[in-house]
Formats: sequence, structure tokens, C-alpha cells
Amino acid sequence: MDDATMAGVARALAHPARLQILHLLAKQTECRGADVFGELPLAQSTVSEHIRVLREAGLVNATPVGTRTVYCLVPGVLEAYLDAVQDVLSTCPSCQRG
Repeated sequence: MDDATMAGVARALAHPARLQILHLLAKQTECRGADVFGELPLAQSTVSEHIRVLREAGLVNATPVGTRTVYCLVPGVLEAYLDAVQDVLSTCPSCQRG
């Protein structure tokens, strides 16, 4: 994962509501938009904006089904992000102060 993509994923993960959405989607193979909106104590427009950020980062897919939208988590992006963080950690020397 390149640095720009890594930064985009980090930005998407940097809000509690977006993390709640990810947790909700991780528990099921797909989730209707109405279910996502109903689970969060936020306005539908606010939830939609959070989903947009997650989609732009590649963390969530949206599929139209009739007049509704179904969302699902894209675990490969989280796995690639975790690998990228592990790469950073593996090159990091211990910092000892004192």
C-alpha cells in the first residue's frame, strides 16, 4: 500500500462513527442502508457522508438492489493497511528515554 492510500485509509478510520459503521458491517455479509442508518444516532445525511468517506478509501462497497443500497465491508483493504502499519513498525528502532 502506498503512502497516499495509507493516509486515505487512516483518515477514513479516524472518526468514531466510521468505526461504528465498520464494526456493524463486519458482523454480516451485507447490510441494507436503512439498517446502517438505524443503528447510529446521527442524521441520515451524516451517516451517508461517513459511508462516502469509507467508500472513497475502499473500505466499503455499495451495491444498488432495487431502490435500496446494500453495503459490505472490504476486508482486503484493512488487511493491506495492517500490513503497511506492520512494515512501518518492523523498521522502527526502540526509543528509550531516561
